[in-house]
Amino acid sequence: MQTDSVPPWLWRAVTWGFGLSLIGVAALAVALANGLADPPRAGPLLWQDDFKGDVTRWQFEAAPGATLTPRDGALVASFNEAEQTVTALTDGPAGDFTLEMAAAQTEGEIGARYGLVFGWRGPGEYNVVWLNGNGYAEAFARAGPQRAEAFPFQQWPHILYGNAPNRVRVEVRGARVTARLNDELLAEFDAGAPGRLGLIARSTGPGRVVFSWIKVWAKK
Repeated sequence: MQTDSVPPWLWRAVTWGFGLSLIGVAALAVALANGLADPPRAGPLLWQDDFKGDVTRWQFEAAPGATLTPRDGALVASFNEAEQTVTALTDGPAGDFTLEMAAAQTEGEIGARYGLVFGWRGPGEYNVVWLNGNGYAEAFARAGPQRAEAFPFQQWPHILYGNAPNRVRVEVRGARVTARLNDELLAEFDAGAPGRLGLIARSTGPGRVVFSWIKVWAKK
C-alpha cells in the first residue's frame, strides 16, 4: 500500500518554525545574560571606579598592620593577622541608588569577608552586605550597640568558592534595602539614615582581598 508523501510546503513550514524557535531561544539567552531578568536599577550609571586612575574621591582606612592601596589595576587589601578591617568610603547619591562591586580573596587561608558598606555615618553606624570564599554571607545594619541582622552569618548556596570573584549588589530605595549576591536575592531590610558608601573587608588571618570595581547607578 502506498502512503502519501508529506507536502513540500509542510516540510518548509516545519523547518522554518524550528529555525525561528532556535533563534528565539538564543536571543532570550543573550538577553538574560545581559540583565533582562535583573531588577531595574535606580537610574543610569552615575559613576564607576576600577582604581586605575584618579582616586581622590575615596577615603581609605585600614587597621594598624593592614593596608588598602590601589595597585595593579585594582584596590588591594593586605592583612597580616585576624580581625583587621579596611574601608574605602566616598559620598553617595542624595536619593535612591544601586551599588555593586566585584572582589575576591586572592591570598591566604580562605575566610576573609568582603563586600559593600553603605549608610556609613561613623565607625558605629553603618550597613554591611558581605561574604567570604567559604560560602558564607552576612547582612546587617548597625546603630551603636544595636545590630539588626538581616541575614545572620551563615552559608548561602550562590557564592563562588575559594579565590573566585563574587559580586555584591544593593538596591537602596528610601530606607529599604534589597541585597543580592551574584544576582541572587539574599535579604531585604531597613537601613536607617543615609550616609557614605564604599567597600569593606575584614581578615581572618594573613591574606589579601582584591576589589576589581565598584559602580553606582542613580538619577542625577
